[in-house]
Formats: sequence, structure tokens, C-alpha cells
Amino acid sequence: MNKLTALRKGYAKVFFWLLVTLFLIPAITLVFAEYGSNQLNQQYTQIFIDDARGQNQDVGKLTDFLQQNPPSSVCGPVSEDLLDYKNAVCAEKSELWQFYMMDKVAFWTLIASAVVLLMVLLFSALAFRNRQGQLLSLTLARHFLMLASALEVLVQGAMLVWLSFWGTAFFTQTYYPKLVMAVGLLVLAGMFYMIKGIFKKLPREDGIEGEVVTRDAAPALWARIDTLAAKVGTTPPDHIIAGIDTNFYVTEAPLSVNEHPLSGRKLYVSIPLLRQLTTAQADGVMVHELTHLHEGDTASGALLGPKLHRFDMYTHLMGQNVATLIVFYPLCLYRMLFELAWQRNSREREFIADRSAATHTTPAAIIESLIKISAYASYRSEVERTLFDNKTLHENELGISKAIAAGLPQHVSSPDFISLMREQDVPHPFDSHPPLTERMRNVDYHVEELGYAAIAAEPPAESWVDLMPVAEQIEQQLWQKYERDFSSVHEESLAWRYQPEGEEETALVLKHFPPVAFTLKDGSQIEITYQGVVKPKTGELLEWDNVKNINVIRQFGTEVLYLQHVQPNAQGKKRSEIRLPGLKKEIEEFKNTLGYYWHRHQTVRALQQEEEAAAAQS
Repeated sequence: MNKLTALRKGYAKVFFWLLVTLFLIPAITLVFAEYGSNQLNQQYTQIFIDDARGQNQDVGKLTDFLQQNPPSSVCGPVSEDLLDYKNAVCAEKSELWQFYMMDKVAFWTLIASAVVLLMVLLFSALAFRNRQGQLLSLTLARHFLMLASALEVLVQGAMLVWLSFWGTAFFTQTYYPKLVMAVGLLVLAGMFYMIKGIFKKLPREDGIEGEVVTRDAAPALWARIDTLAAKVGTTPPDHIIAGIDTNFYVTEAPLSVNEHPLSGRKLYVSIPLLRQLTTAQADGVMVHELTHLHEGDTASGALLGPKLHRFDMYTHLMGQNVATLIVFYPLCLYRMLFELAWQRNSREREFIADRSAATHTTPAAIIESLIKISAYASYRSEVERTLFDNKTLHENELGISKAIAAGLPQHVSSPDFISLMREQDVPHPFDSHPPLTERMRNVDYHVEELGYAAIAAEPPAESWVDLMPVAEQIEQQLWQKYERDFSSVHEESLAWRYQPEGEEETALVLKHFPPVAFTLKDGSQIEITYQGVVKPKTGELLEWDNVKNINVIRQFGTEVLYLQHVQPNAQGKKRSEIRLPGLKKEIEEFKNTLGYYWHRHQTVRALQQEEEAAAAQS
């Protein structure tokens, strides 16, 4: 399945569930309310006719009246001569009155749901206009959808409570208080999550790995930036941050470097990438980034960023609870459409920045820099993926930067490199940067595929790194920290991958998944290990390998752990039942630990199955 097909299926899925959550409950309520009204009409009509016959009254005249004025027809406003009739069949809070009112509520809820869907599409269309339209769209959409969704949860929740009562009472002449209460609690939970999401605080501003390069530390670098900024017609950035990520960018969003907050206009430069670029190529990249500052792209991004972040947090929270799915899907569809608008606009801004770079430097400089950046980024990713996939612990220095420098010439000369460049050239709606061929066409400079390798392998005679006396020190410190973090994450991943063999592997798994014991009311302990669950009192190990499903259920005031086995256990049972008295305060911790260790085992097994399947194919 290609990216575009997967994207279409994703949109179709979200749209389908949006229709379900917005329209299903009101539609069911409307159908049931009208069915109930019709049934009550027939019952009341029959009662009136039977009563008239018993009193020897004119049944024909009464039948004509009831046909012209069925009982449900007088539930609304009526003339004075029909008031007694209304009070008899549709008094306030009576059965027929409830069905009549719920019929109206359901009908108008369907209309309101259609309005919500229409507004999602209109807000999305506004976002496709420009960045100002996106800011206005997001501001209006967030407030409207939060309010409209809260009303939908409240109204549809009331419908569910009503259905939980009348759905059984109407057909079986009885109702189930526990069912009504459960539905009511579900609605309350939905309202709680919505309020929680509205008032949830934003996390602290993002931190980035790097070092601030001051004017005193690199005067030649700053002089170069000042000159290029003057050419572009913009104010130089307030801060330059040097790092080792495979990226160049500018931003006005608040962020911190080494826990020191930075405000204003910031330019991030990658030292490893600068080592790959000639001075002219680096000039092209910097003019490109400075153009984003000049065009106001970073300013609009700084305004939109926090709003998008808050919107995303709220959307994520609404997707975590079944009671708020009615809120989640309208938010989700809008967010997906907004992302399309955002990325389309971003691609347009990239074209503008590329043309500026081509004008103030040369078209060759910007295109060749893009080829070199893609080559370095793709090979670095390959080197790190190979290191991460290694099933042995990295005990010595990784030397990622040295490995990249040594292997890059061979990488760009391989057929795989051309394939990777072609993959990056496949357009995708969520790409913020245009494909390379389109960027070439934009600046009227074309490089044949066969020429990519020569450009990517060309070492610069001099680079912007020469303008930064502190570059080597910064790069060394950042690579050391990066490799320490990489090794730490790799070690933890091995603990998730190992079905340990030998002391070394077992010690590593135990380091990250040590046995966790929980003391029960009688003093016995239930223990969760990477191997399975150790039963209290008997000490019997119920191995994960023989567990198909786990569940913790509260019964008669006590939590009970159920383990469904693949094969019958030592006692010949297909299910083990372990009561957990005394874990009231620790029960959530117990559930989390149980799920965490169970998930590790499933991960191990899934990886083993993948390896066995790959071995069978080869």
C-alpha cells in the first residue's frame, strides 16, 4: 500500500466514524421515538374507541376525530378546544410527551450534527487560503468545536440515558437501574474528560540539543549572516544555535538550549551538514532560511504553534475515552484537513525561499546543497538504523560521525542511493517540502540522476565551519552526549527484544524489567516478572508463553486477576484466577506493571515470528 492510498483510507476511516458518532445515536433515537409515538397513538386510540363503545357513544365520529387528531399531534401547541384532550393524552412528563419531545430533540440534533460537519469543512476551506486564514480558522474552529462537541456529548448522553430506560421498559415493561446508571456515569465521564482537556496546561517550551554561538565566539560567521540578511532585506537573527541534527531552520517560537530559554528570531545550523557544503552552497541554504524570516513565515508559525499544540493535546485526550469519541472525530478530521492546508502552504513558502536563494546566490548552489543534505541525512539514518538493529550491547564508542564520513562516498555511489532519492521525490500531501524535481523546476536548474553521486561526494575546499572557531568543540561535546543517549536507548530496546540466553542477556533484561512484588492482605505476595506471574502462597510461575489474555476485574469489592492459558496449566485448567485482596491503593500500579511486562513479552514474540518468517522466505 503506497502512502497516498494509506492516506485516503485514513481519511475515509475518520470520516466514517465521524458520521457514526455524530448521527447514529440521534438517528436511533428518532426512529425509536417515532415508533413509540405511533405505538402509543394506536394504544390510546383503541382505549378511546373501546371506552366509547362501552358507553354506547358514536364510535364513527370519534374515529374520524382521532384520525384527524392522533394523540401525538396535540403534544405541541394546540387551540383551547383541544386542551382537555392534550392533558388527557400528552400531559407534561407523560409517556407520549417524552417520546414527542425526544423525537424533536433527535431531529434537531441531527440538524446540529450536519451543521458541525459543515463547519468542519468550512473552517478547513478557510485554512487553505493563506497563513492568516489558517490562524483565523484554527482560532474559530477550536472554540466552535469545543462548544459544539460539549453540547453533542450532553445531548446525545441524555438520549443514551433515555434509551437505556425506555429501550427495555417499552418492550419488556421493565427497566434495569444498573444499565441506566452505567450509561449516566459514561456521560459524566465524557464531560469530566472534556473539562480536563480544556484546562490542561501546556508543557514547557521545547528544548533543543545545541550550543548558542555568540558574536564574540564567531565574529566571521555573524558577519557572513549579516551580509546575507542585508541582501535578503531582513534583520539578522537574534541567536545562532549550532548542533549536529541533519537540519537547518529558523524559528520565532520559544525554545530553550541547555535549559536556557531563548526568545526572538533563531537560526539553527548543523555543523556536520556545513562540513559537507561549499561556502556557496551554504550561502544558498542560509539565504533560503533568512527568506523565511523576511516573509514572516516564522512569525506566523510562532503564533500558530502553541494553538496547534493545545489543539493536538485536546484532540489526543478526547481520543482516549469512549465517552468522548463524539468529540474526537470532528476534531481529528479538522486537524487532518488543516495539516493538508498547512503543508501545502509550507511547500509554497519553500518555493519562494528557493527562488530567493537562487537569485541572491546561484540556482546551482541551492539545488546542490539539497542533494548533499539528502545524501548525508539518508546515510546517517542508515548507519544509525544498522547500529540500533544490532542485537549486541554497544560497549565502546559508537563513532557515528566517523562511520558516516568513511562510508558516505561509497553510499552515494551505490544504486540504493538513487532509489532513496527517487523515493524522496514522490510527492505526498503531508510533505512540508516539495520534491527535489519540483524544486529544480522552480529555480530552472536541473541535475540528472546520474550526477547526484558526484555532487554528493564532492568534498568542499572550504566551508562555513571555518568561520566558526568553536565548531569542533561544540560538535565533539554534542556527539558524545548523542552517542551516550543512543546507547542508552539501544540498551533499553534490547531489554524489549531479548528472550534472554546466558547471564549477560538475562542481567540486561532484569535491569529494565526486575521482578515486582505486591503484598496482599494476608501477607502473601504476587510477583510479576519478565517470565510471567508468580502466584501467591504456592510460588507457581504462570509463564507468559502459556498466557493468551489477561484481565483484572472487580468482583464483590475485590480485584481478581484472570489469566487465560494457551494450553491447560499444571492443574489442567485453561484459566487461572488469582484474587487480589488488599491492593486497593496499589491496584493501578499493579495493572500498569502487569500490562507493561505483558507488552514486553508480546513484543519479543512478535519479533521472533518476524525473524522466523524472514528466515523461511530466504
